[in-house]
Amino acid sequence: MKLHQKLSRALAFGFCLAITSVTIVSLSVPTANAATTPARIGFSSKTVGYEASNARNAGSTEYALIEFITETGVTDASVPITVSSSNPSLMTVSKLAVANALGNYVLTVPANAPSGSATVTASATVAGVVYSRSRVFVITAAGTSIQPVSGSSTITRATTPTMNADQSACAAINYYDVGVGKTYTALGQLPWSQLKGCDTVRIYAKPGNLPYHEMILISAGTNLAPTAPDKFMRVIGVPDSVTGARPIIDGAPDAQGKLATQLETLPGQAARTLQYHDNASATRVLYKLGLVMVGPQAGYNYNHGPAGYISIENLDIRNSVYGNSFSDALGKKTDSYAAFGTCLFVEAAAHLVVKNNVMHNCGNGLFINSKNGTLVELSQDVLIEANTFYNNGNAPVANVTNGYSEHNSYTEARDIIFQYNYFGDVRPGAFGDCLKDRSSGLIVRYNTFASSCGLQLHLMDSTGGNALIYGEPNYASTYVYGNLFDLTPGSNNTNLVNYGGDSGLTANYRQGTLFFYNNTMVVRGDATHGIYPETLMFNLGMPNAVADVRNNLFYALPVTAGSPGKVQAMALGKGTVNMTNNWVSPNAAQYWVGHLTGAVVNGWNTNLGGNNNPVLANVALHDYRPALGSPLINAGNGLGNLTSSLLPVAQPGAVILRKQDGMIDIGAFEF
Repeated sequence: MKLHQKLSRALAFGFCLAITSVTIVSLSVPTANAATTPARIGFSSKTVGYEASNARNAGSTEYALIEFITETGVTDASVPITVSSSNPSLMTVSKLAVANALGNYVLTVPANAPSGSATVTASATVAGVVYSRSRVFVITAAGTSIQPVSGSSTITRATTPTMNADQSACAAINYYDVGVGKTYTALGQLPWSQLKGCDTVRIYAKPGNLPYHEMILISAGTNLAPTAPDKFMRVIGVPDSVTGARPIIDGAPDAQGKLATQLETLPGQAARTLQYHDNASATRVLYKLGLVMVGPQAGYNYNHGPAGYISIENLDIRNSVYGNSFSDALGKKTDSYAAFGTCLFVEAAAHLVVKNNVMHNCGNGLFINSKNGTLVELSQDVLIEANTFYNNGNAPVANVTNGYSEHNSYTEARDIIFQYNYFGDVRPGAFGDCLKDRSSGLIVRYNTFASSCGLQLHLMDSTGGNALIYGEPNYASTYVYGNLFDLTPGSNNTNLVNYGGDSGLTANYRQGTLFFYNNTMVVRGDATHGIYPETLMFNLGMPNAVADVRNNLFYALPVTAGSPGKVQAMALGKGTVNMTNNWVSPNAAQYWVGHLTGAVVNGWNTNLGGNNNPVLANVALHDYRPALGSPLINAGNGLGNLTSSLLPVAQPGAVILRKQDGMIDIGAFEF
C-alpha cells in the first residue's frame, strides 16, 4: 500500500513513567480520520490507574514512547513526528539517539521548576492530514508534595533520596514493645501482617545477650498495610542499657535445640505461620531465604506496589545460613535455610532505610531484589547506612553452592546509597564479594572495607529491574568516594573494582563513568611474585567504560621491613582508566602483566609518590590519616562541578564535614 493510500492512521502518544508505571496511552483523532481499529494500549507493568495521572514533581524524569501507528495496528517508524513543550521551564522534551525498552523520548521537569502546567504536543502529517496529540502536565514545585494514588504510594519516585524514617505526619506513634517485662515477650506475638505507617516496633535486648530465635516478615506499605512518605513504619532495636549490645535475631536453634520459628499472632487468634505470599502451596509453607524478610504477605495485590516506607534499625541479625533449620508455628514442619539464606532479605521495597545493624554469619548479609522488570516489583530509593557486615558467604558445597554466589551485601535497586558502613571478611573458604550491586544511581561513600573479599566492589548489570534500571540516565554514573579500603589479600587476591556485567546481554552492561575519588587504598603484604602484579584495581568490562580516578592513595604496605609491598596493577580488561593526581606506591603497574586486552591507562605521569612512604599517622594501628609532613596534605586537585552531596567528608564512618583549608588532601582523610 502506498503512503497516500493510508488515509486512516492513529498517532499513539504513550508514557513509560519511571516514577509511576509503564503505560501506553492512545490518543483521539478527528472522526473523519479515525482508525478502524483503536490504537492499542500496552503495559509493561501491572499497575493500574495512572493513565489519567498528569501530576509531576519538580525534578522528576520519565521516558515517553511516542510513535505513529497505522489503522492495522502496525508502528510506522518512517513517519516523522514533532514533539514540543509549551513551557520548557516546567518540562523539557528530548529525543533519545537510540530508543530503549522504555521509550524514545525523555521528559524532564527541572529541579527548580515552579508550580504550573505544561502541554506536551506530538504531531505528524501524513498525505496532507495532520494528526496531533496533546497532554497537559500539572507540575508541583519542590517543597510541596503530590498526593499519591491511593494504595500505590510505594511506586512514587522520591525527588530527593530518603535519608531518615519520617513519621512527622503521624498524629501518634503506635508502639509495639517486645522484650522481657514488655507488652510482648516474643516477636511471634506481634500482628506483623497488620503493621502499617506510624507503627513502631521496639525490640529490647534480652538480659545476658540472649537471642530471639524467631523470624520476621515486614509487609508495611502494601495495599493491606499502607504507609506514606511521612508515615514510615519502623522496626528498631533497643540496645542493652549496660553493655550497649543490640538485640539479637538468631536463625539458629536455641541452647536447648529448639528451632527458630516463623510466627505472628493476630488479635484474638492463635499464633500462625508468617503469611509470606510465596507460602501459598502446601509444599512450601515455610520460606528459607531470609531471617528478617521484607516482602508481600498472602492476599497481596501486585497492582498496589511493593512494601515501602520502612526503616530497620539497630538489630544484630545472624545465622540464616545453610545447615541451620527452623520451624512453623505449630512445630510440625521444619525446613533448612538455602545456601542463599540471608540475614535481611528484601524481595522488593521502595523508600527503605537500613541503618546501624550488624549482619553476619549468613549466606548473604543483605539481599535487596528487583524482579521481572516491573515497577511494582522494583526496589528503589534505598539507604544503607552505618551497618556492619562480616562473616557472610559460603565455602563451596557440592551440589549446593560454588562459593561465589553469596556475599556480604548483594543489591539491585533504582537509586541506592551506601554510606558509613563497615565491610569485614566473608566466611573462611568463601569466594563472595564485599559489595555486589546491579543498581542505577549507585553511590558508595564514607565506608570502610577491611577485608580479603574476592572483590570489594562488584558492579554488574541489572538482571531483575531490567530497563527500569539500565534505562535510567544515572545508570551510567557511579560514584565511589571517601572510602577506606584496608585490604589484606588472601586466597581470593582481594581485587578492588569490577565494573561491567555478567548476564551475557552486553548492551545492558555498565559502560558509563565510574567516578572514583579521594579514596584510601592500603594493600598489606609483601610482594611474592617479584615485579608481577598481585592486586588489581580496575577491571572494566566494556570498551567505552571509563574510570575517572583522582586524588586517591594507592599504598602497597609491606609487612616485613625493607621488603617491597604487593604490586598493584591499575587496569585489566577493557575501557579507559583516567588517572589524575593520585599518590601511588612506586612499584605499581599500569597494566596486569601478560593480560593486555584493550584497557588504556591515561595520566600515569600525574601520579605522586617517588618513595613508598606517604607519612601516615600510625599504620600499625590502621590509622591512615596524613601525619605532619605527609605529601598528601593539600596535594589534591579540584573535583570539578560536583555538588556538595558528592564531596568527601572528614573520614570514613563519621558524619564530619571535611575541613576547607586550601586544597583538598589526597585520600579519604583530611589532615
